[in-house]
Amino acid sequence: MSQHRFPEHDLPEDPATRFESNDINATAVFFTGIGVLIVMWLVVVLMMPLFSHFKSERGIGPVATEFPARLPPEPRVQPNPRGDLQEFRAREISDLNSYNWVDRKKQVISIPIDRAIQLLAQRGVPPSRPGGDQYYKPAAGTRETGFEGKVEPEPR
Repeated sequence: MSQHRFPEHDLPEDPATRFESNDINATAVFFTGIGVLIVMWLVVVLMMPLFSHFKSERGIGPVATEFPARLPPEPRVQPNPRGDLQEFRAREISDLNSYNWVDRKKQVISIPIDRAIQLLAQRGVPPSRPGGDQYYKPAAGTRETGFEGKVEPEPR
C-alpha cells in the first residue's frame, strides 16, 4: 500500500478558493453587547411607571390596605385536602352502611349494602322490562342480536 504524499509546496491549489483574512471584529462585538444592555435597561426604566400604575390599580402593596379583602374566584384551593377526603370517605361509608331516606314523598329509602346483598340472594334479581327503543324483535335477525344469516334477512 503506497501512499503518495505531496510536499507542502506541491499541494494543488484552487485559485477560486478564498480564506478569511482576519478574525472577528472584537470592538464591534463589544459595542453591540453594550448597546443591547443599554436598550434592555432603558426598557426596564420606561416600564417602571407602568408597573407602578398596575400595582396601585390591582391593590398590591401599600395601597392594598384601602380595599376590602376579596376572595378569589371559585374553585378555591382546599386548605386541608387530606381531611376533606377522609370526611368524604366517612360519609360514603356511612351511606353504604346505614338506612337513609332518598325521597320521603315517594317513600324511597337506601338500605345498607350488606342487607341489600342478602335480599338479592334470597329473592333473586327482579326481571327488567324490555326497552322501548327496540326497533326489531330479537328473532328478526338484526346485527344487534347476532342472528344475521340464521333467520330471514332484514327487510329493506
